Amino acid sequence: MKKIIIASSAMLFCLFLLNIPAAEKDAPGCKDSPIAPRLAGYYIMGCSSDDAVADFDLLEGTGTIHVEGKSTAILYALRTDLKIKNPTESSLKSDFESTMKKQGGALAATSPGQKWPVYKLSKEGKEYWIVLMVDSGEYFTGSYGVRVIEKK
Repeated sequence: MKKIIIASSAMLFCLFLLNIPAAEKDAPGCKDSPIAPRLAGYYIMGCSSDDAVADFDLLEGTGTIHVEGKSTAILYALRTDLKIKNPTESSLKSDFESTMKKQGGALAATSPGQKWPVYKLSKEGKEYWIVLMVDSGEYFTGSYGVRVIEKK
């Protein structure tokens, strides 16, 4: 009888361990941008770096701006192990804008097509353009991406 109780206890303990959600870890080789730090409750799902060429629609309606430079894209997903409430699209955008303002940036443009918000930030003599990539409306999942372009 003792063997059955010990074996049953061991099996229950193993089942308990299997039900604990694993903490999501940042993708290997990826790190946060010091220009656009991650929002709380997210992990890095993936990243890439390359040269970028982009045109953004200026908010003032005065046309577009052409930006070329080194680009880093980082994709973030919600951590499920924290059991936090999923953000709304508007709260995510608001939180990101607050983060940009704390860094000294300001909303300056939108991307053509998707109309993603684009922030401009000058830091240490360099000009950065930061695109907040969020699927809108019914496609909003809580995940988001940022593309930071250091203008040449």
